[in-house]
Amino acid sequence: MRLLGRAPRCDDAFTLVELMLAILILAIIMSLVYGVIFSTIEAQERIEEITQASEIGPAILQQIREDLEGAFRPKEQGEFFLGLDKKGSTGDRDRMDFVSGRFSYGAEREGDEPVFHSVNEVGYQVLDNKDEPSVGILYRREDFSVDSEPLKGGRLIEIYDRVVHFNLSYYNGKKWLGGWDSKTDGGKLPQAIRLELKIMVTDRGDRNVPQVFFTTVTYPK
Repeated sequence: MRLLGRAPRCDDAFTLVELMLAILILAIIMSLVYGVIFSTIEAQERIEEITQASEIGPAILQQIREDLEGAFRPKEQGEFFLGLDKKGSTGDRDRMDFVSGRFSYGAEREGDEPVFHSVNEVGYQVLDNKDEPSVGILYRREDFSVDSEPLKGGRLIEIYDRVVHFNLSYYNGKKWLGGWDSKTDGGKLPQAIRLELKIMVTDRGDRNVPQVFFTTVTYPK
């Protein structure tokens, strides 16, 4: 008895060798595609890091500048602005505290409902970085309630943790000074404040390099 049809030929289907070769080619193509995608994502993240590094200095100075532009004398007597000339292992680590009329939003005490505040105690200082002794950490002090000691209290908020140098100079109309005390310097604000900030940032070669930024805030006589 003869069976109908015909026996399959070798050229009618993939052989095992051809199938393995196809899988190998597909794997190579997928690895190339994955490599391109991974490199693109990595490059994009690197560009974002570089951009953030180049913008962090001006952003810090802009925040300090806005706080200082709102600085004012809340009363005729007393201490309402204090700038201290301090040194650290890598350079100046100056500190200043003052009363500012810049609007802020927050709660005076933990658990309270956050509200807007039109008058605040503000300060900036650089403290040691325990994880990296060669640089310091810049903190912003804020206190939403102005009390009898406007240069003390409040809480510290970390701004940047790789600060090499933070220098503040105060102009009294004749010369630049390293410090300022409203209690002894005529009970007023300086005519101008010059800020110099030196920080470490990461460049395109993943190296930590210093960058220096400047700004000046002026007040009416």
